[in-house]
Amino acid sequence: MSADIQVPELSSSRHWPALAISGLFHPLLIPTYSFLILAGVNPYLFGTSDLGEPKAMSHLILIFLDTFVIPVIAVLIMAKLNMINSVMMHEKSERIGPLLLVMVLYFWIFWNFNKSSQTPTIFSSFLLGVVIALILVFVINLVDKISLHATGMGGLLGVCIIMLGLFGPNGIAIGSLTLGLPLLVATVLIIAGLVGSARLALGGHSPMQLYAGYMVGFVAQFVALKFYF
Repeated sequence: MSADIQVPELSSSRHWPALAISGLFHPLLIPTYSFLILAGVNPYLFGTSDLGEPKAMSHLILIFLDTFVIPVIAVLIMAKLNMINSVMMHEKSERIGPLLLVMVLYFWIFWNFNKSSQTPTIFSSFLLGVVIALILVFVINLVDKISLHATGMGGLLGVCIIMLGLFGPNGIAIGSLTLGLPLLVATVLIIAGLVGSARLALGGHSPMQLYAGYMVGFVAQFVALKFYF
């Protein structure tokens, strides 16, 4: 079932664009991007009128710390203790421990945000979708590798489409320009394709593992939405 994946020499300069794209759209950064998009489209959801307000910034910092910094530190500790061979986790067997750890951590994050009256329903729905996706990825990973990058981008695309359905064509104000949600959806779709191409260039996954990741991340958001709407 699993195709043999050849991992290229990553030190080669020709791989730096793929590495940069993979790093910029790391799956652990997707919750932060989702918050920025939600707050950009409708900052009143988080009790602010502008993304630059201190309250909005405190939300951003908290989400970044909880969903990115803490999991990264935990995985680095696992690597330091030789619980995994590399933070790149090329083998599916290496992913079991980190996936289980991140899954439990994200469930704790979802539980606490969901209990807060200040958390908008749509963001709670997004976090639940992440937890559902992680559970599915963990189960699938027992059989074959699945792209976590593609799962993250599929989830981000799902969130953008959900927002388009809820808020209409309203968009994010960037200075004097406004990026409408239809254009945002198209942009995220293109970025998702670039991320998939980067993962293929780095030899991290087969095309089927990417397709599976996109599908899991995307569908999980709509499954979570059913619990709230």
